[in-house]
Amino acid sequence: MKAQAVLLTAIGIGITLFCLLGVSWLGPMGAFLNLFSALPAAYLTLRFGIRSGVVVVTVVCLILAQLTTTYTLMAYLGLFGVGSLLLPYCLLRRIPWDRAVFYGTVGAAAATAVMMIGTVVAQDLNMATLVDQMVRSEVDQAMQVYRNAGFNDSQLQDMKAAVESMAGFISRSFYGLYLAVLFGVQALTMVFLQRFKQSKEQIVGPSFARWRLPAPLIWVLIAGGFLQLVPLAGLSAIGWNLLVVVLPFYFFQGMAVVHHFLQRKKYPSPVKGVIYLLLLIFNPLPVIVTSVGVFDLWIDFRRPRQKQI
Repeated sequence: MKAQAVLLTAIGIGITLFCLLGVSWLGPMGAFLNLFSALPAAYLTLRFGIRSGVVVVTVVCLILAQLTTTYTLMAYLGLFGVGSLLLPYCLLRRIPWDRAVFYGTVGAAAATAVMMIGTVVAQDLNMATLVDQMVRSEVDQAMQVYRNAGFNDSQLQDMKAAVESMAGFISRSFYGLYLAVLFGVQALTMVFLQRFKQSKEQIVGPSFARWRLPAPLIWVLIAGGFLQLVPLAGLSAIGWNLLVVVLPFYFFQGMAVVHHFLQRKKYPSPVKGVIYLLLLIFNPLPVIVTSVGVFDLWIDFRRPRQKQI
């Protein structure tokens, strides 16, 4: 068992680095691999204990420190590293999976805040400048990937305009967007842990088909909607950040509603996987799923309906 743990830990380090650096080799499509960067350490922690996960995160950090920028290292620790340890640790302590996802998100956000504050103090910056530098670093890396992918000058100009526009949105909504991405990474990792876990590893919590958000959260969504309409830059920014944080939660609830109906139809797993993927990436399907999650509070789509006689 110890030899197996060592081998799988080494493989986990390799997979994590491939997910993080794959964009350099695979081009823009490789960016999707980033979303799975937390999975190897989380899986190994769930299977072999916290030490295996700590080894993966530590070795990956040491390698990234030699190969990439400080901002990339911070992004790995904040978005993937800390959460990849907290989530399975909570699961091992028999904390329900939905709370484990929440604790992993909050813990990773707290770790990111500490790193950002430390960087601000060490470099004598303000937080807005640090955020701009982090966003600019990601923009520069994205443009380098497009250049390496063989885009011509005209295409690069179009891509630069699109990336710059996206960078402006990210700067305005940085805190909310960061929390939303943290939640998405933790939720995606949870899905794959449930799929790949060993039979002896029990993950407790409500069935996803019956899972729902606390009803009072709708007031945060309503407040965000009103604030982003206020013609004051500060309040509008708060509104945007609230919406960016809360809407992914309701998308997740909408997916729970979809999962409920797919279970009733008893579709094969590959078919359900294709449906989930389509709902995630093809517009306007994500908007529709999010709307289902919001209106589920009043309509309760999963409530048993009495058949008309």
